[in-house]
Amino acid sequence: MIAVRGENWKRNLLVVWLSQYIGMMGFGCAMPFIPMLLRDKLGITDDSLRGMYVSMYQFCGMISLCGAHFVWGLIADRFGYKIMLLRACVASAVMFPMLAFAPNIGVLLALRFLTSFFSGTYNAAQTLLLTTTPQDKHGFMLGVLSTALHSGHMSGYLVGGFIVEYFGYDAAFFTCGAMYAIAAVMVQVFTYDKFDRKQVKIRSKKQKFPLRDILSPAVFSLLALFLIMGVSRRIDEPFVAMLVEVVHGQEKQAFFTSIVSSGAAIGGFLAGLIFGRLCDKIAAPLLFYPLLAVGVVCVLGQAFTDNIWMLLGLRSMASFACGGLVPVLQVMLARNTDPDFRGTFFGMSSSLSTAGGVICALLSGTIAYYFNVRMIMVASAVLLFMMGPLALYSFSQLRRRAAQQQ
Repeated sequence: MIAVRGENWKRNLLVVWLSQYIGMMGFGCAMPFIPMLLRDKLGITDDSLRGMYVSMYQFCGMISLCGAHFVWGLIADRFGYKIMLLRACVASAVMFPMLAFAPNIGVLLALRFLTSFFSGTYNAAQTLLLTTTPQDKHGFMLGVLSTALHSGHMSGYLVGGFIVEYFGYDAAFFTCGAMYAIAAVMVQVFTYDKFDRKQVKIRSKKQKFPLRDILSPAVFSLLALFLIMGVSRRIDEPFVAMLVEVVHGQEKQAFFTSIVSSGAAIGGFLAGLIFGRLCDKIAAPLLFYPLLAVGVVCVLGQAFTDNIWMLLGLRSMASFACGGLVPVLQVMLARNTDPDFRGTFFGMSSSLSTAGGVICALLSGTIAYYFNVRMIMVASAVLLFMMGPLALYSFSQLRRRAAQQQ
């Protein structure tokens, strides 16, 4: 079992939060504008074809990240958690600017695949902090860390919209790399890891990987929720710029894309602050179902609005609701799995969530090609609704498991 050293977990949380905020700000400077880059820099102007290529771009990133989370999680449990976070920051700093040099769609897709495999800082940050934070503060920590994700994206969207508008796409990608480089320095200099390789070697001789936990109905159904959440939350992400174009037109498209994306980030930020703390105090079902209901209604509403400000409000509320679901599921996973294998289990949950991104990349491309962007929002709402029955089963299995352990 991993011990926690005094109050240093608060310092570690602060430093990792800052590093993730800076890194996610860099990510937000470039990623929302991929549909516009395809149109303006690579000359793909047909909307149906562009929608398909956006999905292919998303697919390459998701399929790579899907395997990477699990692989790096296994490696983290054997070699340490800080080094995994540092690896992800350095890789992002080097590889994201390379996307700016892609001469055609084929090279862009190949670079996206490689970048995704070696990056992925957020999951590495979660795992590091889980090992240095007291268990009764896990909900608080996960919620606070999620605010770095959303506030970083929000700042990045605003800065990125300005950079793309006045300096072009290349400047946005280089800014992204510079931000991750700063994050890497912060991780190396100011964070600590409780990982002890000697203890891991001793433990590995006595303790086998808890496969029974994965195969148990309680944990298996919980991991399935991560998969569906990954599909429902990621299916519309690459199409925000196109949805803005459908609702508002091409006038100041980069500006309004950044505004709508920032509004969603604010919703996620507030969700992390509020529901991360509540996860430690309120039973999961009492939080899960109200949030799920709000999420379904607000996601579905985006499919039918013709007003850019209504789109902003609905997307912000949907992000608030869905952002609250994430720490609920993460705290449940942390409390129902072996602490010595948290890197593996959280890598597995992230892989499944990313696998949802792989599925939705294929699904969204088909919907965009044969129907339209609005139907992608309808599909997202339907998938969210499907989480309700599965969550009922998962909660009942977790209660049964807890009763058996007592």
